[in-house]
Amino acid sequence: MSQVRIRVLAGCAAGALAIGSLIAAPVLSGSAVAQSGEGAVRGKIEVKVLSSRYDLASGGDALVEIKASEGAKASEIKLSLNGRELVKPLSYDQPTNTLRGLVTGLDTGANWLQARGPSGYSVSQPIVNYPITGPILSGPHMAPYECRTKESGLGEATDANCSAPTRFDWFYKPSAGGAFKAMADAKAARPADVAMTRTLDGRSVPYIVRVESGVINRAVYRIAVLDDPATTGVAANEGWNGRLGVVFGGGCGTQYNQGSNTATSVLSDLYLSRGFAFMNSTELVNQQHCNPVLQGETLMMLKEHFTEQYGVPKWTVGTGGSGGAIQQMVITQMYPGLLDGLQPSLSFPDSSMQTADCGLLQNFWRSKDGKKWTEEKKDAVAGYSNGTCGSWERSFVRTIQAGFADGCAVSDKSLVYDPKKNPKGIRCTTQEMRVNIYGRDPKTGFARRPIDNIGVQYGLKALNEKTISVDEFLTLNDKVGGNDIDGGFSAKRTVGDEEAIKAIYASGTFNTFKNLDRVPMLNYRGYTDTTTPGDIHDRHRDLTIRARLEKATGGSANQVIWVADRAQERSKPAVVDLGPIALDVMTKWLDAMAADPAPLTAAKVVKHKPADAVDAYWTPDGKRVNEVASWDPATSWNKVYPLHSEPRLIAGAPVTNDLMKCQLKPVDTADYAVKFSKSQQTKLKKVFSGGVCDWSKPSVGYATVKGTYQRY
Repeated sequence: MSQVRIRVLAGCAAGALAIGSLIAAPVLSGSAVAQSGEGAVRGKIEVKVLSSRYDLASGGDALVEIKASEGAKASEIKLSLNGRELVKPLSYDQPTNTLRGLVTGLDTGANWLQARGPSGYSVSQPIVNYPITGPILSGPHMAPYECRTKESGLGEATDANCSAPTRFDWFYKPSAGGAFKAMADAKAARPADVAMTRTLDGRSVPYIVRVESGVINRAVYRIAVLDDPATTGVAANEGWNGRLGVVFGGGCGTQYNQGSNTATSVLSDLYLSRGFAFMNSTELVNQQHCNPVLQGETLMMLKEHFTEQYGVPKWTVGTGGSGGAIQQMVITQMYPGLLDGLQPSLSFPDSSMQTADCGLLQNFWRSKDGKKWTEEKKDAVAGYSNGTCGSWERSFVRTIQAGFADGCAVSDKSLVYDPKKNPKGIRCTTQEMRVNIYGRDPKTGFARRPIDNIGVQYGLKALNEKTISVDEFLTLNDKVGGNDIDGGFSAKRTVGDEEAIKAIYASGTFNTFKNLDRVPMLNYRGYTDTTTPGDIHDRHRDLTIRARLEKATGGSANQVIWVADRAQERSKPAVVDLGPIALDVMTKWLDAMAADPAPLTAAKVVKHKPADAVDAYWTPDGKRVNEVASWDPATSWNKVYPLHSEPRLIAGAPVTNDLMKCQLKPVDTADYAVKFSKSQQTKLKKVFSGGVCDWSKPSVGYATVKGTYQRY
């Protein structure tokens, strides 16, 4: 039987009020009449699990709070776990009449924490505990799975789940500036050249950072916080301002490994200099597994650990670009409450964009028929600036190619799928990363795949604007084809698996932006649309996000869009760095919300919106211009930073671009702005014999997220 212990958190930050960063947990309370000679004394006890939802605890411990009222005294409450008396007391706070502390020794599975008053009344709180290795919600772990603890400086893994001992390292910022320096011996005298920093709450402290490193849910994590080991050591966080930042990494990968990082990867001067705690995880890098269910589960477990060891954050804010932006928004839809504010940069709405389209178009343009096309015509069909479709193909079209060994990122390449040599091998595709979400096709044993291009009229807008001819339009759509189940090019178009399509919506993997109106969201980016040879981070995605948000919630007042110029040379800084500006505005916004005791609602978010949290662009010389972001090309914003598009929008999709598989309608030449000859009409009906996309109808299988904290 495991030992039962209680750890009392040090530091006043542990008592900070959170605005919604904790997962909503049921509060069990009880009251009774005392049966004693002193007469009837009513008492009430409330038990809360602060570190997680009571049924989603992990790692064998939980931060709890016991509150007494109606005549009861918290100092007189006795606690037991699974019938075993807790000997060490929780921290007692007399003004609030509460006990708070970390209960350890939880068994795997169901546990019962009982609080008993001196007159006999009691309350029992269930706590369901899972291993720190996971999984809790995401379903069976992927296999094979290569460890990277050694590459991350944590030594050899101690088990098959790539676990490693927790370690602490200290770094400091030198007074002369420059990069952080490692402290070889944290117990030695404070370095003579250590800088001082002033936190948000006005305290001046040595700029020394403690980094905690370990493994949670099979992923390497790092937590950084200001801490001077000469004065307090590991137990206290005297420099922490009570706020927590989480960074999310980009990409969309298909790797069968743990991922690696270093202790210095979490040393963000922007956050740490202000007193934030700051954390990351290899699982919170989209390039690892591109699985938002797994990412949200990992964030949930990591934040639980943080809360237990450091205290309840006043609020938690996300940051990160591209795939890191995707994670912030999709996790908030699936797991509301983990992030209180979002700072997505270089945003996409999710990782379910129709990136395969660019592969198909590029393949067509390499063909005999496509080689005749001018760059102007290609761009008119793709919607992007010149070269961007090629960038999409080089970077992410490979995530649908089952046998792309580099995508699997395993040391033993013989494990990788080959249709002839190794048909049972691991497949390096996004759908395999999400097999617990999509399911497997019983006919093939492969993960179901949701991508589809049946009925899509590539280049429709270009045709109607007469940039391409009718014959070019017909040839393109006749020859564009699709992808086979292994990701190879096929003369036939791609038919999406309807079970996978239903699952991508129901799970929230496709972001319909439900639940996203209850968080401040500041989308910002440097303008990269016209970067040579093509940058995939088009700024029109921010407007697609807004359109989906408005469709789901009826408004978008909680979203702010900012754009500034980016340095023309990547080695040089941009004229305006939006990151610090965004953090300052977000801090004002979330602090105001935290000071308001009213329940979290969409109206509360908008009520506390700072005056400078409005749409704006910065001119190339650094001047801010407040203007509502719009699709209208006539606005001054769009003249400075022109908007582009993408293949599905050019094909007629709505600006929400939220159809994985369109419903079909019969071909009708009256729908086009150009005339077709009789032979062209015949070919049109042959090319689209099953019909063309009816974009006025929802996607096949469309639905908003089925629920939050779903199990797989």
